[in-house]
Amino acid sequence: MNKLRLLLFGTLVLTGCNNNSSSLTYSELSEEDLSEETQSYFQSVKKENGAHLYFDEENDSMVVYLNGENIVQGEKAETFTGFDVDSEEDILKLMYKSEETTDFSDSSSDYSLFYKVNLNKEYDKVKLFQNGNEASFLSISGGVEE
Repeated sequence: MNKLRLLLFGTLVLTGCNNNSSSLTYSELSEEDLSEETQSYFQSVKKENGAHLYFDEENDSMVVYLNGENIVQGEKAETFTGFDVDSEEDILKLMYKSEETTDFSDSSSDYSLFYKVNLNKEYDKVKLFQNGNEASFLSISGGVEE
């Protein structure tokens, strides 16, 4: 019985020490949820398929715009099927999954998505991964400090 109490106490102590009150989170947004400034920036890059990043320093966040809306007849379209965030020391990892399709009849396919990433600290680097492979942003804007 004493071993069980010791194990339970140890677990509680370790859990309490690992409790990070400000965590790295994200949420999917609609275009209408974006600020006017953010919407304006994304409107300016709407004709470019790919990943776009906007820094919102005022709210300690960034918005990722995954765009595959520009479909050329006869070519495959890119749909987005997943998004996640992670961090490793001072590196923020933004990860998304995509698929190519020629079936344009599926109205549930997402050809364009917005994600707000709420930052829990300042990061030295932001890395983008598409289907597990490191990728690049097509454009970056907002309050970027140099």
